[in-house]
Amino acid sequence: MKILRKSPHHRRGVAIVEFTFALVFLIPLLLGVFVFGFRLVRSLQMQQIVRDLGHMYIRGVNFRNPGPQQNARTLAQSFDLSPGGQSLIVLSQIRILQQSDCDAANPASPGVACTNLNSPVFTEQLMIGNTSLAINGVRARSAFGTPPLKADCTVSSTNQANSQSAAAAFTPVMTLKAGEFAYVAEMITATPALNIPGFSGSPQVYARAIF
Repeated sequence: MKILRKSPHHRRGVAIVEFTFALVFLIPLLLGVFVFGFRLVRSLQMQQIVRDLGHMYIRGVNFRNPGPQQNARTLAQSFDLSPGGQSLIVLSQIRILQQSDCDAANPASPGVACTNLNSPVFTEQLMIGNTSLAINGVRARSAFGTPPLKADCTVSSTNQANSQSAAAAFTPVMTLKAGEFAYVAEMITATPALNIPGFSGSPQVYARAIF
C-alpha cells in the first residue's frame, strides 16, 4: 500500500500563510506596546513634575516671575517648555464662591444670589510653555476651564461672581468647603512622534496634581 506524504514545499507554503495572518495581529500589538509604553513613561515623568510644581505653588512661589518660570523649565528639562515647544504647564487657584463675594461684586443687590454662588471658581490661572499649543486642532488648556483673566493672570471679583466662564468644572474631582482653596498643577505634552492615526488616540499625555 502506498502512503501519500505532503511535500516539505507544501508545508512551508502553509507556514508562510499562517505567519502572514499572525502578523496582522502582531504588528498592531507591537506598535501599541511601543506607543503606550513610551506614553506611560512620559506620564510618570510628568506626574513627578506637576507634584514638584504644585508643592512650590502652594508654598507661595510666584510663577509670574522669570526665576520661578526658569525653575519650572529646569524641572521639566526633558520636555520642551519653550514658547514654540510641545509642552504646556497650567497652574490654577480655585475656591468656593460665597454670598459675601456676591455682595461685594454686586453692591447694589446685597443678599441676592449671583451666578456662581456656592460653585468653585478660578481666582487665578498661570501658564508656562507653549500657550498656543494645539493638539488635533484643539488648543491645549486646563481640564477645568479657562477663566477670563486680567493682565496679572487673576480673575476679577466681578467675574468670579457673575461670569459662567470663571466657574471651574472641579466638583467631580474634589469637594471644597467655604474658605478652602485648591492649588492645581497640570501639564499637557503633545506626542506627535508617538501616534498611529486611528489607533493610538489623541497624540498627547496629560498629568495633574491637586493640593
